[in-house]
Amino acid sequence: MLRLALVAAAVLAYSVATVARAEVKIEGTLAAVRVATDQETISEVLSAFGGAFDVRYRTAIALDATAGTAYSGSFGQVISRLLNGYNYVIKTDRDSIEILVFGRRGEIVAPPDLRGVDSILSRWR
Repeated sequence: MLRLALVAAAVLAYSVATVARAEVKIEGTLAAVRVATDQETISEVLSAFGGAFDVRYRTAIALDATAGTAYSGSFGQVISRLLNGYNYVIKTDRDSIEILVFGRRGEIVAPPDLRGVDSILSRWR
């Protein structure tokens, strides 16, 4: 019985610590947004934007670098600081925003598979 209680307490303590660590706070509007992080990765911050605004992102590389702890400004300014050192494009379409990250600046990226390029490029015009 005591063993079961200790295991349950350990599981509860671990799950609370995990939830507390992964927190990105986003406040404001696209014109004036404030972001606070606690050592989350860039991908976690971009995912949090999806919950606050209609923002999606796609990436060709892992965005597992640690983000800064605070950002503020317009959406574009915040993303510019967050993705400093990366090649990316922001596409806005009415009320939705899509961020496409190609890679790090200065790195040579393998050429993409060109099958189906016409349909992909037509959406980015």
